Amino acid sequence: VSTKTPTVQGTIPATSVSTDTPTSTPAASPTRLVCDVPFTDIAGNPFEIYIDCLYCRGIISGYSSGCPTGDPCFKPYNDITRAQVSKIVANSAGFNEPIPPTQQTFTDVPPSHPFWVYIERLANRGYISGYNDVQHCGQLGIPCFLPYNSVTRGQLAKIDANAAGYTDIVTDQSFQDVPPSDTFFQYIGRLAERGIINGYDCGSPPAGPCVPPANLRYFLTYNNITRGQTSKIVANTFFPVNCAPGVAEIKNKQ
Repeated sequence: VSTKTPTVQGTIPATSVSTDTPTSTPAASPTRLVCDVPFTDIAGNPFEIYIDCLYCRGIISGYSSGCPTGDPCFKPYNDITRAQVSKIVANSAGFNEPIPPTQQTFTDVPPSHPFWVYIERLANRGYISGYNDVQHCGQLGIPCFLPYNSVTRGQLAKIDANAAGYTDIVTDQSFQDVPPSDTFFQYIGRLAERGIINGYDCGSPPAGPCVPPANLRYFLTYNNITRGQTSKIVANTFFPVNCAPGVAEIKNKQ
């Protein structure tokens, strides 16, 4: 595995975020990115191509030390933090506007914080809101963001769908465990209808039992999401054709 700095061959297409559900219109041929990906722990991993996708665009960087497989590594099965998600989503969405150096939305994310600028870019747009209660913020003060806490699958769906500009109203239930009353129903539905997420087959762990007649899949909304899963969802959202072989691309080719 090479440890070279990413050298992208070819032109990187400008990030384009569509709010339309994929149609049957034939898509343009994918323009693949080719670069040296240095991670020692993703060869043959089911998330490898999505991790490659984001790394070659300079969106993710992994860990440079402390890797059991050798340095550097990505740790695809580790939980991802709220700060890391903010950086990955903000960069993938192309949010790069300067932030006033004294701006601070959250008590625990000062301008000196390494993820401050990415968190502020999402907060400016209302895509993240943090916590406004003593139970979560404690002595930190209100509002707080808790940047090093893990992210649930539902939380990622909300941040990702908002950053992509998806605002359509969802009426159909895609997953057995995400009824219309669920806080994240709209965001999860928006990603599911675009083929960006597909959940787990019912009847097999970690999903619950199949419920006839629909036998819907499960999303496990309140489980923590991993770094590999996040890479797949974000890559399929923002680069469905020119990077990751997502379902959106497959649908467009049918």
